[in-house]
Amino acid sequence: MKTSSDHPSVDSSARKIASLPIGFFLSGFLHLTVLAVLVISLSGPIDDSLTDDEAPLTLTLAMFAEPEPVTREIPAPPETPPQAREIEKPKPEPKPKAPPLPPEKPKPRPVPKKTPVPRGEAPPTRPKAIPTSPAPIESIQSASAKREEDHYLAALRRRIERRKYYPRASQRRGEEGKVVVSFVIRKDGELTDLAIVRSSGIQRLDEAALKTLRRITPFEPIPAALGRNQWALSVPISYSLQD
Repeated sequence: MKTSSDHPSVDSSARKIASLPIGFFLSGFLHLTVLAVLVISLSGPIDDSLTDDEAPLTLTLAMFAEPEPVTREIPAPPETPPQAREIEKPKPEPKPKAPPLPPEKPKPRPVPKKTPVPRGEAPPTRPKAIPTSPAPIESIQSASAKREEDHYLAALRRRIERRKYYPRASQRRGEEGKVVVSFVIRKDGELTDLAIVRSSGIQRLDEAALKTLRRITPFEPIPAALGRNQWALSVPISYSLQD
């Protein structure tokens, strides 16, 4: 029977492998391999007629070298085609505003042509308007009669203002206005034919104006210097809260 001393190459190889820094894992693997070799050697002598394929395995250090790490090439990501940039449409330029039209000049009015008046003929006279209401004062040629007339009318006016009737109901309601009353004054000073020529728009004031004239009748007789038997007059009577 052969011992381990008969195979010095295997023992030395084991010692070298155990000293390598591949770790305890490889050391354990070598011990198992050595035991396997011893079992084979104890089983019988090795036949020299074995072929190269049947020769005992000889372990070398290169068999236990660490495999080189496999480096895999990471495929480069596919290039993304550049996105087409949208081209903005050019904004239309604002149209220039039309200048404001100048204001139209007013057309000159046609000047009426004057028709020449033939010589020897007088131009036609316009007809005088006929007064619809009696004139408040008729003109008197005589200066003394004119003074007498003014004095009489002024006295009549003062009498109307002193005796003017202003209803309290109208004053409370703030009613104001002007009434024009026509009447005829006789030679003896009696007032007749009272009528409203222009209304104030308030019936109460219109009736108050008529009542005022009734309160002053009879008035003073018409002066003889005026030469009148009666006199048609019209007088305005005003109603105001400030009077």
